[in-house]
Amino acid sequence: MTNWVVFILDKIVLALLFGVVTSAIFFLILSRFRPKIDISPKIAHGLSTKTGETIYRIKVINRTRSPLTDIKAQLHIYKNYQTGTGEIWKSDEIALKRSDPISIDRYDKNDADANYAFRFLTYNDLNITWNDDSVQFLRFRIFARHSVSGFGGFFLRDYRLKRNSIIDGDFSKGDTFEIV
Repeated sequence: MTNWVVFILDKIVLALLFGVVTSAIFFLILSRFRPKIDISPKIAHGLSTKTGETIYRIKVINRTRSPLTDIKAQLHIYKNYQTGTGEIWKSDEIALKRSDPISIDRYDKNDADANYAFRFLTYNDLNITWNDDSVQFLRFRIFARHSVSGFGGFFLRDYRLKRNSIIDGDFSKGDTFEIV
């Protein structure tokens, strides 16, 4: 009877151990397929080529070898308020023209159209909205999913000083954040 119990326990423990190890290896391999996004350190300020209106652009580049999906982006202005118990930050959303594109193509340095880069636009006048660097700053946030693994990633960039963050011009095409 004890040989039978040892035999069963040996097989169950071995199977469980094997299952845990293979699951861990699979998860480790799959976890390497996560979104990687770079966000421009500056905001480009210029005129819309379609409407002629003042426009502000934030460029993101997909650095993964697969498309990104389920994309959601937000731009907020944060303002510091003093209260009796200390300071708090409140935010107001700044509307983006297209805050949820269906996808951003995979990174490919040979892509002549640079479809791995995307510009998020706002028509709100940031020079008026963002009027005091000592108590305000902008925060751009983006969430995206890797199309192969389904893993999501959250990325953000803060713009703290207006004079260093908003640059007149437009972003160069391709794998650069240069504003010309």
